[in-house]
Amino acid sequence: MKKGRARFWISFCTLVLVASFPYEFGMGHYRVTVPLVLIVVLALWTIRELPLHKKLYLFISLISTAMCLTGVKLVSIYDPVLVIVDPFILDVSVLIIMGFLFYSDVASRNVRYASVLLGGALGQVFIGMILTTIGFGHTIGEHKYMDAAAVSFLILVGIDGLLFINRLFNAKLQENKGDAHHL
Repeated sequence: MKKGRARFWISFCTLVLVASFPYEFGMGHYRVTVPLVLIVVLALWTIRELPLHKKLYLFISLISTAMCLTGVKLVSIYDPVLVIVDPFILDVSVLIIMGFLFYSDVASRNVRYASVLLGGALGQVFIGMILTTIGFGHTIGEHKYMDAAAVSFLILVGIDGLLFINRLFNAKLQENKGDAHHL
């Protein structure tokens, strides 16, 4: 990657996220990790210039992702016999599937990343509110969720990289339609 402004901000945000990983703060009865707040702020900064109809669609995708993640998490907590897959893998797959379900085109790559991160964060808020109300101790943005969000984000970046390579090879291998071949 060339040196520039974007490289500095990416490395700065990564350093701040790594440095703030063990810290959390309290908001009433809830405990919230600092990296979750930073990720939410960065994702909201990413989507700030979207038009209103795209923000409404993003809101629907956030609510759907959060409800799906919350439902899967609550089933894995209350009846672990029904869940035959590791809950970590289940969380990662839910985030990836919901990201591609709502934003499958290549042009909305950054909105897909923001949708996955914000939907997962909202799901953590839902889970934290439910479990704290019941009496279980739960930190919103726990380390297991941060690992799941990081893995799903890297898988999404990898899939987008493969799609880019596929488009590049298709453009290179495409025949020129105006030429007369084999005459």
